[in-house]
Amino acid sequence: MIKKIVQIARGIEADDRVRLSWFDRQKPNLSAIGEGGVSFVANTAKFDHLHEDDILIAEDGYTIAVTITEDEIVEVHFTDALDFAKSAYEIGNRHQPICIESMKIIVLNDSALSDIFVELEQNPRITVMRKNGYFTPNVHRHSH
Repeated sequence: MIKKIVQIARGIEADDRVRLSWFDRQKPNLSAIGEGGVSFVANTAKFDHLHEDDILIAEDGYTIAVTITEDEIVEVHFTDALDFAKSAYEIGNRHQPICIESMKIIVLNDSALSDIFVELEQNPRITVMRKNGYFTPNVHRHSH
């Protein structure tokens, strides 16, 4: 039986736990399976985004705690402002969520950006690092 999530709370005990990536937490309609094997669906658009330790409450009162997982991310470090600006523009043209920091761009490791990463790796003024980490873009929602 699939449980329907009707509410989100914080600070209460949960019956189950689900591990969600950044991408999963952005879905307007989420379907997932908790660690206890319980399937559930949630129209998360009405809740904004899901956060660490949010408690999903099903129609029957069953509760599922949200745990955020690390994502495959790419950190791109720059020493030249023009390289930085051009790269931010190129990634922005791919409509990808992005985190821009001082002379650094962080994005999800997405195949839609692989050609950009290959090009950036050719530039000795740019360092491209692939790793696991928590992704936090500069904006709350992205659109295509």
